[in-house]
Amino acid sequence: LTLAQDSTTSTMASFTSVLVTCLLLSILVGSSAFSASTSKNNAALVQSYTLYDNERQILGCCDEVRPSTKTRDDDEEEDEVEMFYATTKRYFMFPTSGGDDKLLQIRQTSFGCGRLGATVWPSAIALAALLAGDEYRSSIQDKRVLELGSGCGLPTLTAKEVCGSQVLATDYWEGREGLIVGNRLVPKELFGVNLAYNVGCEPQNLDWHDELSVFSVSTNFKPDIIVGSDLVYYPDDTEPLLQTLDILLKNGGGGQSMLLILPLPLTAEREALPDFRRRLESGVGEKDVVMDE
Repeated sequence: LTLAQDSTTSTMASFTSVLVTCLLLSILVGSSAFSASTSKNNAALVQSYTLYDNERQILGCCDEVRPSTKTRDDDEEEDEVEMFYATTKRYFMFPTSGGDDKLLQIRQTSFGCGRLGATVWPSAIALAALLAGDEYRSSIQDKRVLELGSGCGLPTLTAKEVCGSQVLATDYWEGREGLIVGNRLVPKELFGVNLAYNVGCEPQNLDWHDELSVFSVSTNFKPDIIVGSDLVYYPDDTEPLLQTLDILLKNGGGGQSMLLILPLPLTAEREALPDFRRRLESGVGEKDVVMDE
């Protein structure tokens, strides 16, 4: 897999797709920088992302842009997140089945608020582009899509607005009764407010270390597909994450599949990743897992 930063240079990237249906995808992520004067649908094009399979067939794409017209929050009053933390806006344009482009806005927060989920990570952009591609967009339409470790929520928002899915964004932040922080770097309470702002619906505060919480989400939402990107960071989270996936797959809807994208680029250091990969290869619960990169 190659992550091309421009037309002349490239670096290797680890991009693992996991589907319980045993569908195997080998994906190239390409990106190109354009000048601010380049326009696309009244927006300046900042960066383009295109995903390819081994046959060089396009699986998905999106553009990061700077809108030249008024956006949805121009007339909104400042909320608590903006009052207490620095924020920035990023805008992503996705093609739709109707032929028109869909502009999605994501508000990023500071590290003090969102910790590791404060900004949009490259793997989240890759997952969003894949979900918006022709193959996935049609297959998850009207399906229940649950995102683990949503962060800023770009894949959830894409599934909701571009694919027409029923969605549930989940992550873990302060403010939940019985919260056990330990040595984990947990986002502040307003992180949940920002995630709700981004996805346009109520997210779920979900602790992978709390089986009852996971069972509750699984039985109440009944996801058809579980998605996530760059989920593994701390070794202490590996076993709870595998357990969470097992519970969600056993109690999910008819599809009972999952799609996980691991860190981009390959140089991204994740202490827990080697052990997670090794254990994932042996399967999740009664489900087989196939990986490619």
